[in-house]
Amino acid sequence: MNDQSPAENAEAFRLPLTHVMITGASAGLGLELARLFAADGHPLVLVARSEDKLTSLAQVLRKDFEVDVQVIKADLAAPNAVTDLLKALDEAEIGIRILVNNAAFGSYGLVVDRQIDVYQRMIDLNINALTGLSRGLLPAMLACAAAGDPIAAQRGQPGIMNVASTAAFQPGPLMAVYFATKAYVLSFTEALHEEVLDQGVRVTTFCPGPTRTGFFSQQDMVPTGEISEKQLAESSKRQAKRMDASSAALVGFNAFKKGQAIVIPGFKNQLIAQAYRFLPRSVVRRVAMGMLKAD
Repeated sequence: MNDQSPAENAEAFRLPLTHVMITGASAGLGLELARLFAADGHPLVLVARSEDKLTSLAQVLRKDFEVDVQVIKADLAAPNAVTDLLKALDEAEIGIRILVNNAAFGSYGLVVDRQIDVYQRMIDLNINALTGLSRGLLPAMLACAAAGDPIAAQRGQPGIMNVASTAAFQPGPLMAVYFATKAYVLSFTEALHEEVLDQGVRVTTFCPGPTRTGFFSQQDMVPTGEISEKQLAESSKRQAKRMDASSAALVGFNAFKKGQAIVIPGFKNQLIAQAYRFLPRSVVRRVAMGMLKAD
């Protein structure tokens, strides 16, 4: 049931919903999803901290697909970032038809080995920003669908894709906070899918497994202390085995278009996620610890 008042929905839907907004769009899955939505004819709003990368990507997408591409530099882990982003959209008179909450980061190592501010930023970005943007843009999507969306036949229903991870299906010793944030994303998005199921808004949880992106080379993902040659070799082997980002993004994109609640790209990833449901939690924890050890 939609708990927004008619007045709030009317105000939320004062702009036509035309654009797809993708957070964390400067690289990896965000970049690949931007290409897919552009190729499908959707105008875009690209959001990330790296304005130079966004600007370069926007130029390529405009040229290749002849769609409008807007760039907004934002650190969504910063205080008031969500409020500021929503205000910027309103001032630019851009209505968001589809929201892709992709921005996130992880941290590797024992909980005690990282400063608390790393975890606070992770929670602010992976959970708070995702929730705030979903809640902030959803009323207009619901109002658009209720009013008889004039471009639904051409571009599909309004909707939200939240990028979780196969990490959402089990605890993650050595990446405890990251795994916990992705469990939140899965639970929140599944619930949201059910809430709006019959109201003309699609909501999908995209749960990729380990993917060949820059995620694993981020500063906070580098193990603390000295890194041995054996660890470096093992890291390279793992990277080579990971799914290509473009392939994973395509699976998520197609599932979103169909309105699926959850999508996990890759048969092996699907099998592992389902297997964890039937194993004792003590076994799941030990298996996860073994898989995440750097050595």
